Amino acid sequence: MSTAATTAPVTLFPLHAVRLADGPFAAAQRTDLAYVLGLDPDRLLAPFRREAGLPPVAEPYGSWESIGLDGHIGGHALSAASLLWAVTGDDRAADLARALVDGFGVCQDALGTGYVGGVPGGVALWESVASGGAEAGTFDLGGAWVPWYNVHKTYAGLVDAARHAHADVAVRALAVAVRLADWGVALSERLDDAAFARMLRTEFGGMCEAYADLAELTGDARYAALARRFADEELLAPLRAGRDALDGLHANTQIAKVVGWPAIGEADAAAAFVRTVLDRRTLVFGGNSVSEHFTPDAAAHVTHREGPESCNTANLLEVERRLYALTGDTTLLDAAERQLVNHVLSAQHPDGGFVYFTSARPGHYRVYSTRDDCMWCCVGTAMETYARLGELAFAHAGDDLLVNLPVPSTLDWAERGVRVRLASTYPAPARVTDVALTVDVDAPTDLAVHVRRPAWALDDVELTLDGEPVGGRGERAGHVTVRRTWHGGETLVWRLVAGAAAERLPGDDGWVALRWGPHALAVRGDADDLVGLRADDARMGHVAHGPLRPLSAAPLLVGSDADLAAALRPADDGTFVLDRGADDPLVLEPFATLHDARYTLYLPVVPTAAAVPARRAALAAADDAQLGLAARTVDAVACGEQQPETDHRYAGTGTWTGATDDGRHWRATRERFSYRLADPEGRGAVLRVTYLAQPGVARVLVDGVEVGTLEVADSAAGTRTVDLPLAAVVAAGVDEHVALDAREVAFVTDGPTPSPPVVAVHLLTGAP
Repeated sequence: MSTAATTAPVTLFPLHAVRLADGPFAAAQRTDLAYVLGLDPDRLLAPFRREAGLPPVAEPYGSWESIGLDGHIGGHALSAASLLWAVTGDDRAADLARALVDGFGVCQDALGTGYVGGVPGGVALWESVASGGAEAGTFDLGGAWVPWYNVHKTYAGLVDAARHAHADVAVRALAVAVRLADWGVALSERLDDAAFARMLRTEFGGMCEAYADLAELTGDARYAALARRFADEELLAPLRAGRDALDGLHANTQIAKVVGWPAIGEADAAAAFVRTVLDRRTLVFGGNSVSEHFTPDAAAHVTHREGPESCNTANLLEVERRLYALTGDTTLLDAAERQLVNHVLSAQHPDGGFVYFTSARPGHYRVYSTRDDCMWCCVGTAMETYARLGELAFAHAGDDLLVNLPVPSTLDWAERGVRVRLASTYPAPARVTDVALTVDVDAPTDLAVHVRRPAWALDDVELTLDGEPVGGRGERAGHVTVRRTWHGGETLVWRLVAGAAAERLPGDDGWVALRWGPHALAVRGDADDLVGLRADDARMGHVAHGPLRPLSAAPLLVGSDADLAAALRPADDGTFVLDRGADDPLVLEPFATLHDARYTLYLPVVPTAAAVPARRAALAAADDAQLGLAARTVDAVACGEQQPETDHRYAGTGTWTGATDDGRHWRATRERFSYRLADPEGRGAVLRVTYLAQPGVARVLVDGVEVGTLEVADSAAGTRTVDLPLAAVVAAGVDEHVALDAREVAFVTDGPTPSPPVVAVHLLTGAP
């Protein structure tokens, strides 16, 4: 078998050429379409009109659209509407895209600078950025919440509209995009390389991708040059050297940077990034990260309530798509298939609503967005992702057709006069998936069809043509090829045979998940205490705040991977049964269709029965430590992490952040920083502060009343924890937190000595 073609570019078909047919992928796309069409363009445009000095015509949406990330959903919605029109032909999607592009154009004309965006106080902010006067933190630039990340959604929406929207909308979108791009070029030219690099400390989304795409659309070399400036050498350099330096980094910040790399000559670095994420950090359902970060602590995946973020997978799919087009590497399709079948399909409720965090903690659950109340980043990316569900199904290498995913669908290859209809039950979890590909042609056509053999398939792919066996050829690695003259109406049939597999938690062999074919399997739990299942517009509504279940309550498995795989069998009702000898059998089901309940993906495992008592004792000890604190916690903030700090209204001056070798983030200051911790019932009695044992001094204030001091004279390993009673706050008669439903917690220094790095702050009830 020749492998030369595995490194040759392939071409994905235009989105409008592929239509999904009935099945789970099509159902998910229809649900997404309904969600997007329910958005009000006037409300989406409200932040843009405000920043352009135009009178309001509608109230803006709440949630993240009104707390600093104003306008980001407008950009996502333009992308989604453009993509959905391309893949469905629904005129309502075209109308939404048209309204948003026209609205952006009106706002752009009103400002007259080329800029258009919803960033609060954007005109003044961007002038401060251009003059080099904006201080850059990890998630704030000049005091604004990730403004480049925000405006990137406007860039990307316009690019997607230029590529995929109705023709008249596409022309208008490109004109608006070019004016916006020129504004960005002019701003960037005012910054030398050192100032530009400092600016990139703040999350900037896919700005490299945006300018690379605009360079492709227009041929403007200035855009290509600016894409290169947005590449971020701090992330690139280790990857070029083959070094994994991702631990502790905010995951989606990095993934979004990488999307543009293949277009600027950094495909090898992009591939290295993808490989390290897939090999070392990806869970059984295709997601990655803990509480938005790449963690070196493998066990955190199963102890933390905040599992992989949906945005990560959406953006990683985009990197994989671009790399696949450059290389034809089918291992990228294996990764994308796992992500699509499991994480993507599972992260949308059948009735509508998207998931932010998919917890991998045993016995936990997910919460779902509500359309008018939840404007999270993962809502924006999700609206786009479900429009793209058929994008990888087919590709072509020159005049050859590649069948990548057996998704029920049709393909119209107009340039060759070829039409394809693919019928299958994919991705239904079954022993065998039968696939039938019917080919119609305008005239007899010489055509090679390359059928991918997925990594999960147990047997070789055997083909029949109109009922007769046909010998497949090995022309492309990972594919079986039929090369012939097609006359129209012929049907190529093949079977994909699935089986069981056990897969350990990356970095921790003490936890195992089970798969059947492409499906990650989970144990369905109860539906009790699903707090916030349908999220509202609360600042932290994207987190499943319900009580944690004990790790020791998870079923404990015994045996090797081979033992466990051999013990798993499909049942007649679509579930799977794991035989456990003397213990009761365990029933599992495909994770993608498990909703409105708690679930367990990873189960504790030991090699022999003799190891069971010690493992049970270890799990019980972990429960005692974690659940006792959880029961007393009124609210908490993980310092130095973007979303927890944003959700707790971080404010500060003279601050900086970092992370320890074990992935714990922190924040320190030479002046002051503060948070607001929720305490709606006034139950907070103790403030617990965890900080690094590094030299520093800081006073701790709660609602303006000093409650204690953090002081470290000499460096030492590890962390320190102090519990500060809040009796002084009560004695001072401070009760403003009752009206505000929150307490302000501040760390203040009084001289040149900085504070010790603060890792976490917990507001606790009294003694247990």
